[in-house]
Amino acid sequence: MRTITSILILTLFSTCLYAQAGHRELREGDKAYRDGEYDKAADSYQSAITKRNSAQGNYNLGNAAYKQEDFEEAARRFEEAAILSDDPYRQANAYHNLGNAYYQQGEYQKAAEAYMNALRRSPSDMETKHNLAKALQMEQMQQQQQQQQSNEENEEQEEQEQQQQQQQQEDNQQQNQQNEQNPQNQQPQEPQDPQENQQQQQQQQQPMTREEAERQLQFAEEDEKKTMEKLQRINGRTCTSDKKW
Repeated sequence: MRTITSILILTLFSTCLYAQAGHRELREGDKAYRDGEYDKAADSYQSAITKRNSAQGNYNLGNAAYKQEDFEEAARRFEEAAILSDDPYRQANAYHNLGNAYYQQGEYQKAAEAYMNALRRSPSDMETKHNLAKALQMEQMQQQQQQQQSNEENEEQEEQEQQQQQQQQEDNQQQNQQNEQNPQNQQPQEPQDPQENQQQQQQQQQPMTREEAERQLQFAEEDEKKTMEKLQRINGRTCTSDKKW
């Protein structure tokens, strides 16, 4: 993080150029920043860039947000300052602080890119080189941790799948054993005479014709006639006892 000196250099230079637009707000913000009133300074810088969106106002607002540990807002303002500025030195300062804001958020790859942008504009800046080395080191450690975490999650998932498969196999074996020990009760069928069974099947399979029906009816009538004759003979022997007075 650049010190207050960096802010004042940019502020004084820009104030001379743009005294007519947001000058009072910028000066109020600088005073509040020096007094450690970062929230008040941020409000003044915000008012200044509302009147005129300048590299100076965004840079100083980024520093005020950084001091309040609002690193996401600080990163937005430093990036905007780097885009609006046409001076390589001020661009280098903006990218340096942008790298610091990303570093504080744990976004080490973005921090390294910001530091490299700063070094392209100020190659001899030793502080930026030091921060770049730290960002690259932290990025490598972060990647290793992510890879290790991914491997652990994969191993845990494989272990859970193996346990589920093993449990399923045990459940299947237990079910098979129960089925073997307790077969389902079935009512035994009574044996049938093969000839009778065959006749029943033939009767079921072959429907009765009209001739067979008439023949069966004739047999039944003859049987009934014979039965009636027998009854008449019997009645003739037992009912012939007329008596005369």
